[in-house]
Amino acid sequence: MTPSHLASDRPFFEAHGVRLRLWPLVVAALAMQACLVPAREAARWLFRSGPESLHDHVGLFVFLAIVLQGASGLLGIVLMRRLLPAADAHLRRPVRAAWLGQAALIGLAMGLIMLVVDYGGSIVARQAPGGYSHDPAIAAGWLLAMITTGLGEETIFRGLLVGMLVVLCPGRVRVGGFEIPVAGVLVALLFSAAHYDSFLHDPLAQAVGQQLYAFVWGLIYVWLMERSRSLAAPIVAHGVGNFTEVALVMILNSQWA
Repeated sequence: MTPSHLASDRPFFEAHGVRLRLWPLVVAALAMQACLVPAREAARWLFRSGPESLHDHVGLFVFLAIVLQGASGLLGIVLMRRLLPAADAHLRRPVRAAWLGQAALIGLAMGLIMLVVDYGGSIVARQAPGGYSHDPAIAAGWLLAMITTGLGEETIFRGLLVGMLVVLCPGRVRVGGFEIPVAGVLVALLFSAAHYDSFLHDPLAQAVGQQLYAFVWGLIYVWLMERSRSLAAPIVAHGVGNFTEVALVMILNSQWA
């Protein structure tokens, strides 16, 4: 029997070696909060303690929070490697540099999709999407924060949490030709849940859309990490995606305001 015949006999969905346990999920959720919340609050305190002239530069606060979250994620990875020597945070170069270019293209597509989900109504009506200042310095701070988002969030979610749960909740799932560890699905759910505040500030349809794409992006990020064998690929995709959406919003705002 030829390999093509073997491939055609495979089911569209397949899960194997799956071992789900509750306590690792609880530990992962607590680790997520332990990395995100103290870093964000420390950034808030530092920002408010700084010169009043910087208080309008919210993008700089976001950038500071990202840096501190990335540092907390790296500290978590150091602890994880001591407690779980088999865990792999993928802190290495990609197997091929071309993966970074592919990750950037994927991030560009993500940014366009997020723009449509978040601001599609305004775009159709040719109304300027709000939320960002026209001041060049403030805008630059936001763009700096967006391009570096992956440094903080991917270090925590894919490096630390996926690295930990691959060991504690083993198993893999495949849908068609797309295969990732079960840990990647679990962390994608946590990643989506971490964006819960969209329900507090945005219309319901937009908040639901954000939850859905956050979950899907979480799956793609772990796929990129596995295929490239490096955390750098999801970091690039994540940063380019967020940068693309915010940059396009700023451009539309300047054109239609």
